[in-house]
Amino acid sequence: MGDTKEAYKLPIEDGKVRVVINIEKINIEITNNAEKFINAEDDRKCLFLSIDNLNIKAIKPSGYELITQSGKKSDESFLSLKKDSIWFDVNMDDMSNVLTNTIEFSIIGDYPAHLTYFIKKLDYKIEWLQYDSKKDSISTVSVTKRSFVESRKESAVGYSIDDISKSAELLGRAIKKIDLRTGSSYVRINTEDGTLNPILVTIAEKLGYQLEVLDKEEIESLQEEGRKATHIISLILNY
Repeated sequence: MGDTKEAYKLPIEDGKVRVVINIEKINIEITNNAEKFINAEDDRKCLFLSIDNLNIKAIKPSGYELITQSGKKSDESFLSLKKDSIWFDVNMDDMSNVLTNTIEFSIIGDYPAHLTYFIKKLDYKIEWLQYDSKKDSISTVSVTKRSFVESRKESAVGYSIDDISKSAELLGRAIKKIDLRTGSSYVRINTEDGTLNPILVTIAEKLGYQLEVLDKEEIESLQEEGRKATHIISLILNY
């Protein structure tokens, strides 16, 4: 879509609501199979997204351009959107699907055969905007915080039997804590500084669950309430 500021100014058609996705930074891992010929920093990278069970034409099929950020450590790589956020309009009836379904992200550059980008963590917020007739302006209805960790392709990464066994045990404990009334639960999982996150997410998806990593703000907010959690696990309901 156009400039981010337009999301809060341009009219919203009757029967539609506006979705704004704010992304601060994306922690990535880069694999370069042609370092002598291609520099990852010079590659034009774009972020692509899709939402389960929804075909939203307003989402740019060409992706959203990214820029490189400097990490505090030499081995850290971060990207951010060239524009502040992504936004699009959907039918009112589709808004619940946007909030409840998984948003999948991926990064592709101009040289996908040689350069691959794996999303280690992407923190984002979904902002729901709607026209307020009383105020004659666009207002925010809700803001939902989410985190995304890309699932590694099983063929591209190897795990030991111990890793798989430990991940299955950790996930089994987390599943038992799901509140059947809400279908989800905050849980604390030792992922060894995120090393086991990809396999945990993958196993959870195969079993019909969604496992999301909480961002720092959410973890601190829960700690203030006396609750220690690092993830949220949910049962995926298909009906």
